[in-house]
Amino acid sequence: MTVPTPRIGGRTVRLRAARELEVDVLPVPEPRAGEVHVRIRAVGICGTDVHGYLGRTDLYPATLGHDAIATVVEVGPDTPSTLAVGDRVVIDPTLACGDCAACRAGAPQICRNGGYLGMGVPGVMADHLVVAADRLVPVPDAVADDAATVLEPITVALHLLERIGSFSPPGRRAHVIGGGPLGVLLAQTLEAFAWDTTVYEPQPHRREIAQGLGLRVVDPADVDADTPGDPGPVLVVETSAAAAGVETARMLAAPGSVVALVGRAPTGFSSAEILLHELTVLGVRAGTGQYARAVQLVADGSVTPAATITHRFDLADAADAFAAVTDSEQHVMRAVLLAS
Repeated sequence: MTVPTPRIGGRTVRLRAARELEVDVLPVPEPRAGEVHVRIRAVGICGTDVHGYLGRTDLYPATLGHDAIATVVEVGPDTPSTLAVGDRVVIDPTLACGDCAACRAGAPQICRNGGYLGMGVPGVMADHLVVAADRLVPVPDAVADDAATVLEPITVALHLLERIGSFSPPGRRAHVIGGGPLGVLLAQTLEAFAWDTTVYEPQPHRREIAQGLGLRVVDPADVDADTPGDPGPVLVVETSAAAAGVETARMLAAPGSVVALVGRAPTGFSSAEILLHELTVLGVRAGTGQYARAVQLVADGSVTPAATITHRFDLADAADAFAAVTDSEQHVMRAVLLAS
């Protein structure tokens, strides 16, 4: 089954080569049956977008972005949807065929025919987007635009909790490696579900933001490799996508622990470690189908994603935004592009 490709228009951020961004103006697409036309209000710049910007893609030109808040402009003909013109929505970025073995098993995030907005298919760094109606989730007034651009980390945490299932360690203790937006909001979500959580982050400005959200935060440099970890199984979530983060996870993973890999790090746990320590290792890819729950967690104040946003730029200044995000001296935690 072919998965319909989203279409973009208006001002559109195009990645021409690694670190080379420009803004083109494309025709505004019209929705067909089963589709909805939305106008993007704001887009969050995710770590995955940064990887693409730095060259982790072989498809040019590319339009990045998958964390966005938008307004419904038009519902396509013969489209079964409760959405109305003017509704605020967020976009579940996973595209799936609904027919392959993975989809039939309830795992659309690993659909062999699918994709993900901003990765191989057009992303949301544009003024206009036409996408399948079932990818859109309404957003109540209680959730501000800023907060709605940082929902993916919460959906990933919710998917993680589903993936753990019966493997959940006793005591509900968790170590989250990495204090970027993904790690901080994942930790906040775990705390909302009564997990005793500690975040490990080397950068002081990130530790300060996490502490401001009431999280327990540790500098990984203070974790001694010769000191035994927790006296029992724990949940260790690696979000940093860095070799040093995996090493911290390794030190903290007591025998019998569950290790969830969210960041795509250049190294990992060996088969001998997994066997001899009876570790359960889970890959957690995306948060498909979790956006409505994530919106509710933000609406009721359980998780506060807007607190991770430190910088804002106009969509036309996307090149400046990415330059800032990749400049360690500017201490960008999370940046947002304002499209309208």
